[in-house]
Amino acid sequence: MFQDKPLPVVISADIHGIVPSQISDQAINVLQRLHDSGYAAYLVGGCVRDLLRGLRPKDFDVVTDAKPEQVRALFRNARIIGRRFRIVHVIFGHDLIEVTTFRGGDDDALRRTDEGRILRDNVFGTLDEDVWRRDFACNALYYNFANAEIVDYVRGWQDVETGHLRVIGDPATRYREDPVRMLRAARFMAKLGFTLTAETAAAIHECRPLLKDIASARLFDESIKIFQGGYAWAAFLQLRELNLLGFLFAGLDDLLNRDYDRVAALIEKILKATDERIALQLPVNPAFLLAGLLWADLSRRREPWLHQRVAADTALELACDEVLEATVRQVAIPRRLTELMRVIWVLQPALEREASGMALGVPLNDLTDAQKHLLAHAWFRAGLDFLCLRGEIGEISPAACAFWRQYAPARDKDTGEAVPTHLPEDFGKHGQIARRPRQRNRRPNRSRGAAN
Repeated sequence: MFQDKPLPVVISADIHGIVPSQISDQAINVLQRLHDSGYAAYLVGGCVRDLLRGLRPKDFDVVTDAKPEQVRALFRNARIIGRRFRIVHVIFGHDLIEVTTFRGGDDDALRRTDEGRILRDNVFGTLDEDVWRRDFACNALYYNFANAEIVDYVRGWQDVETGHLRVIGDPATRYREDPVRMLRAARFMAKLGFTLTAETAAAIHECRPLLKDIASARLFDESIKIFQGGYAWAAFLQLRELNLLGFLFAGLDDLLNRDYDRVAALIEKILKATDERIALQLPVNPAFLLAGLLWADLSRRREPWLHQRVAADTALELACDEVLEATVRQVAIPRRLTELMRVIWVLQPALEREASGMALGVPLNDLTDAQKHLLAHAWFRAGLDFLCLRGEIGEISPAACAFWRQYAPARDKDTGEAVPTHLPEDFGKHGQIARRPRQRNRRPNRSRGAAN
């Protein structure tokens, strides 16, 4: 696959500056056990890159010469996953360490499509073969647990220092092997602030149509990594810059090309709000941001039904069907998320209608049954948050948001935690708030198994 492979550069600990205390206890556990069992044990990928940049890695990935079955035999808390290439997840409570066997470079043993896309590559090899199977040079640095040295075959060290994102090998060939690498390029540019090298960028123009052949389920997984990594707005801009967004959300991309400022306003609000919540280590429901990404397309599809004098609520339902059907063909959004997206959308006209003409300061006991019903809705807060973002961009009157916020205050400015909502059952006959047991908010640990 790669001709004239160079000899590696070895970077000693006193130069690279990484110390064991920066590595998670779980990763040390895995590295130590592999090493003690006579296997090679390296950290690889984004964790090494981030440690060199002075950042705390989100995940620690390990690579070894032990086969998946040998790794699993060392850890009771391990499982083998994957078809295209088998890897091992060693699970520690809510966290995990991903352990990969060195991949080989034997082209004849790989299963490919006629276009060059790799279908299956359970070909094991050595470290100096594995490096050429990785995508970007900055992600192909190996930290050797045995001596704390970094092994660099592909000038990844220089790319980390200069802020460049460079595909290993011929970019067009590597994109044909796996077109999702183009989406990963946009994601890493957003996350790291790196710039694509000229060759890496030019090949995207040639190869981007290959994304049409990628399974919709895989595109969904990649879109979640893109938009829930804490840099959603920057990633959105990179997808637009590289002309890749249309391979995820064609309807949205078409609308942005027609009227960018209007369509992007709500998206910017929602994606930046998502980034803020992730920065605070608060949970993010992907249905909310997906509802925001597709809202403009939904509104467009609703108009023809209204022109046919279909009832407004029915027109919205029909438009929901259309936009979800079209999107799921491209990006396989699970039904549990599409159902919540639909709820958020359908709540919008109801919230607008029931707030219309209402003054502030109405006692909760004096609200109409319809208003109380909305307050008691399981997803009222999600619908309200969406409504208020629409108010911020001038799509609706901010008075609607102000009315409902009386009964569901905004999130705490410092923590991002949701202030408890006052529901009708919280109030007695004279409008006094009843006492409820205090619930503890538990913050989730980092997402598991995401590529970094």
